[in-house]
Amino acid sequence: MPANPPKFGVFSLLSIPRVADEADLVRGELEINCAAEAAGFDSVWLAEHSGSRYGEIASPQVMAAAIAARTSKIRIGTGVSVLPLHHPLRLANDFAMIDVISNGRLDYGVGRGYNADEYASYGVSIDEGRERFEEALAIIRLAWTQETFSYEGRHYSIPPVQSVPNVVQQPHPPLYIAASSAGTIEWAGANLVRMLSSSGSPKNIRAKWEAYRQAGLAAGHAPDAVEDALANSWVVKHIYVAADDETAVREAGPAFMWYFNLTANRRMFDGPDTAPPLEWWQEHGACYFGSPETVAASLADWYEASGVTNTLCWMNTGGMPTERVLESMRLFGERVIPRLRG
Repeated sequence: MPANPPKFGVFSLLSIPRVADEADLVRGELEINCAAEAAGFDSVWLAEHSGSRYGEIASPQVMAAAIAARTSKIRIGTGVSVLPLHHPLRLANDFAMIDVISNGRLDYGVGRGYNADEYASYGVSIDEGRERFEEALAIIRLAWTQETFSYEGRHYSIPPVQSVPNVVQQPHPPLYIAASSAGTIEWAGANLVRMLSSSGSPKNIRAKWEAYRQAGLAAGHAPDAVEDALANSWVVKHIYVAADDETAVREAGPAFMWYFNLTANRRMFDGPDTAPPLEWWQEHGACYFGSPETVAASLADWYEASGVTNTLCWMNTGGMPTERVLESMRLFGERVIPRLRG
């Protein structure tokens, strides 16, 4: 088990593989995200995608504001806000407002994105993604830490401006980055930005954490600061809890397999090019479906093998019925979290 008590977040993508009552599903996802607080989760994290049913939270700041207004304790994160697709001053202002509405509960996860179609829909070249990301993040940091600022870069030019409102958390909300490639992990460690990672094998996760550690130390950061950043980083796991293992697999398996039958998603989670069966994903730790006892034991084994402390629980994959997801979360909060924190 990890040295620090494990933390648990709910990951929200809102993927809808079939034509359905979208309004009802969107409202259901909001209910799921808000229910995470009462269920005992520490945080909820919102992904950003647009232009397909793969992910329907095109504006995580809108969903985050709604959650902030309906909750009082749970932290609200983005997993992630895709910086190159939006003007950074707009993002800085929107998420500062969320930090204010939530009274300092924002965790700001950022990333470049990876979908060329999404870039094209915004009229942005994906080849400019890294440059735009770095400029945008610099502007957001300036907006959150300076009373007035200006910026002149290759992609953004901002005259002297006051960014309001001021964020509640000082010097600014905690920053996270979606980290999968070696270059991004090295950048994160050098800049001491916490990581959000897809699952992968324990061996690969340990390698990521060690690469981050070495990059942080090489950049001159104190060992304690590096370890604190890693202790506050997260890994995604697909999780579904039911009364027994058979029911959990029957209810969650089809929606999960729709997601993993997409090639890009298999690669994100260290899967092969061909589509393996559900059993393969269970054996490789991408998903834990089962009774509370089974899921708790699986996560305990994962902690031991990977050394990772915090789990982003992807409870709703592929547009599952809201009432089933809520019941799964209730069981996880009542019977899994106490076992792992006990």
